[in-house]
Amino acid sequence: MGLFKEVKKPVIKHGASSGADVSARRPIYAAKTAPCIHSCVNGADVREWLVSVAQHQAYGRTPEQAFEIAWRTILENNPFPAVCGRVCQHPCELNCNRKAKDGPVAIRELERFIGDFAIANGLRCEAVPVRRESPRIAVVGAGPAGLSAAYHLRRKGYAATLIEAAPQAGGMMRYAIPRSTIPAEVLDAEIGNILQLGIELRTGCQVGRDVSMEQLRCDYGAIFLAMGLQKAAQLKPQQGTDGQAIVIGALPAEAPRISIEEAIEIQPRVLNMVSAAIAQGRAVAEILAAQFECCSVPQVSAHPVIRSERVKLDWYPKAQPFNAASAPMTAAEAVAEAARCMSCGMCMDCETCWMYCSKNCFVKLPKGEHYKLKVELCNGCGKCADVCPCGYIEMN
Repeated sequence: MGLFKEVKKPVIKHGASSGADVSARRPIYAAKTAPCIHSCVNGADVREWLVSVAQHQAYGRTPEQAFEIAWRTILENNPFPAVCGRVCQHPCELNCNRKAKDGPVAIRELERFIGDFAIANGLRCEAVPVRRESPRIAVVGAGPAGLSAAYHLRRKGYAATLIEAAPQAGGMMRYAIPRSTIPAEVLDAEIGNILQLGIELRTGCQVGRDVSMEQLRCDYGAIFLAMGLQKAAQLKPQQGTDGQAIVIGALPAEAPRISIEEAIEIQPRVLNMVSAAIAQGRAVAEILAAQFECCSVPQVSAHPVIRSERVKLDWYPKAQPFNAASAPMTAAEAVAEAARCMSCGMCMDCETCWMYCSKNCFVKLPKGEHYKLKVELCNGCGKCADVCPCGYIEMN
């Protein structure tokens, strides 16, 4: 495969000569955060879906099966891969360690390919049953933030209704970005995939004209105001003094405190990026779900970010980056480009540690489970950490 160099197994598997300990240090598996994941506004596991495509043969999968797995991995955070693959500012590529060798991986073009593949093949998100006696949630504004919030709430088992003043859903994706950038059939397909989960959409419905806030408070257990995306801002949850109210972003100082029994009004500041709006919608969904379930918002473990100086760049074969100015990516080009991912900070089953260990400390496990480390056999030579190309192994 393109991910690995052709290398012959060195003849060093016989035992060490002295048998005495070389060092008291022992190897450990120390996962790192790849720069692409660290810089992704949506927190997507870029490394995971790239490697799943690059190594599809090793997993016994066809490219098409790998593309679907990649699509479903992306959808854990972002329901708009085909849209983001066209408009995202791709900070993941700007920080990709591969650019220190021969150019960053074309992640945005790969995401566009995966999103378009899903549309062309009619892939659908799997519906989740609605929680019994769960509160219904109104999302005012069916732009990227509102659609993302409704999508993630529905996947968590909550019933959501989108209320949109415009004739169609999409917000700035439909009304501010040219169709030459986001084709209508692409936008409609990804919005349709969200709505088919069982999300109600009320278009041409303006709050204050067609429905009042008082009526929304009466009919719904929570209200998310996702209107007007113009300026970037961060979501900052603030707990009310009564322990019940939640405010997101900035509300006017005179805004009343609203208890959870009546409604939760969440007003994010307006945004200027589709990807950031999608991320805010997901954050709102997580905060609302945590509030209703009386728990804290799940925290993602923060592994240290691995940079190019910690990666064995010379281990990886040189490969010409995909030319995004050319025709749209083909399936073969997608596999080849994904194979340029170096799996920074996470095992990719390259067998290098196993090949160079003279003490047989590394035991192969089924594909995807990587290796079992038998430290009781180790003499602490550190060779495994020295040769690990992706920086996953450390001596401790």
